[in-house]
Amino acid sequence: MPSTESTDPPEAPADRRHSLRKRLAIAALLVVAVALCIAFVDQRFDDLTEPLEAMPLVAALALLGAEMGDTKIGSALALIVIVLAWRRWRRAALTIVCGIVAQALSTDLLKWLIGRPRPCDYDNPALTPPPPGFYGPGHDFNSCPSGHAAFSFMLATVAAAYFPRWRWPAYAVAAFIAGGRLMLDKHYLSDVIIGAALGYLIAYLLLRLWPPGDTG
Repeated sequence: MPSTESTDPPEAPADRRHSLRKRLAIAALLVVAVALCIAFVDQRFDDLTEPLEAMPLVAALALLGAEMGDTKIGSALALIVIVLAWRRWRRAALTIVCGIVAQALSTDLLKWLIGRPRPCDYDNPALTPPPPGFYGPGHDFNSCPSGHAAFSFMLATVAAAYFPRWRWPAYAVAAFIAGGRLMLDKHYLSDVIIGAALGYLIAYLLLRLWPPGDTG
């Protein structure tokens, strides 16, 4: 099997600075987008999608996406990526296992710190502050961030690094899983965006530590 290790020349300092500025600009735009979602979009988006949530086909697809992001099928998807990595399977397994642990711990911590009710929690009119409110640490509310989005985008990012030609199908599957959480009324749009960004960031850092390469 031919080596997939990059033969590109080392990145020049100017290129690294440009790349860093680009990533910082993207991060800043993401923060602004999330803030705008929380302030103006989340509740409106949830109201607009409510008729879709009642459609049987949409509900079935959303449930399928939820199953794909849960333990059994999610583990199977991770195993498929590891097996397809072939001679690089040990490195892929290490990256994915560490990614699963990191995203699970970080999402659980953020859920506890933020304490945001899920959209479906507002079936109880006694909840204050009104949607999309935040209760802070110590409450049982766990809408933000989306763990399904974090897991699926972490795995998609790893898969995209190992199989660049399949990056867009991988991200399409991740978006399908994350979008299903919206259609099930389990998350606001910003919850999914934050979860997806968190999953991508975790995978990006792990891939910097253990690049795919060709381990022979």
